Amino acid sequence: MLNIAIMDADFYNLSGLSFLITEQISEEDLGNVCFVLPSVKCSEKISNVIFRDHTVTINFFKKKAALQRYKTADEHPEKITIHIPFLTKNHTLYDLSMKIRKILAIACADYTFLVNKEESIWNFGLKKHRQLSDAENDVMVLMGRGFNSNDISRMLSRSPKTINTHYRNASRKIGVANRAEFYRYASFIAECGCNERNTLCL
Repeated sequence: MLNIAIMDADFYNLSGLSFLITEQISEEDLGNVCFVLPSVKCSEKISNVIFRDHTVTINFFKKKAALQRYKTADEHPEKITIHIPFLTKNHTLYDLSMKIRKILAIACADYTFLVNKEESIWNFGLKKHRQLSDAENDVMVLMGRGFNSNDISRMLSRSPKTINTHYRNASRKIGVANRAEFYRYASFIAECGCNERNTLCL
C-alpha cells in the first residue's frame, strides 16, 4: 500500500494537488493507495510520499520494517529517503501531472532498487548529469544553514567564484526561479538528517 500525505495549509493548493494525484493514481492503476491526514501525529513517519509546497519526500521502507511500522509512532524503520524539488510556479497543469506521474512511479519502486544510487538514477531513466554533485549538495546545505558565499569558500577551501558556480548549477538543476526559492529548499534539506539529504532532480 502506498501512503500519501499532503502537507499544505492552503485549501486551494491542497484540493488541486489532491485532484492531480488522484487522477494519476487512476490512470496508472497503482493499486492500494491511502491518503494520510496531515493532522495525524505519525503521518510523516508512515507516509511513503509527502507532498509539501516546495518539496516531495519519498520514503522507501525495508519490507520487514514496512510491516511493523504501524506498531508505534516512535519507531524509526530502516528506510531510504529522497527529496524531489516540487516548485509549481510557472508550470502548466500538464507539466505538474507528468511530474506527479514520475514521482508516483518512483515511490512504487522497491527498497532494494534504491540501494545503489548510481543504478537507481539509470533505472528511473533520469540523467546523471542533471543530479547534484557532492560539491553542489555541500554548498546547498551550507547556504541552507545561513552561510554566505565567502563563508562557504573559507570552509570548503574553494574560491568564491567556484562556490557561486556550484550555487548556479544547483539552482538550475533544482529548477528554482530565484535565490529565495533556492534558500527555502536548501534550508529544508539542511534540517534533515545526514542520511536523508538525497535530492533527486526530475
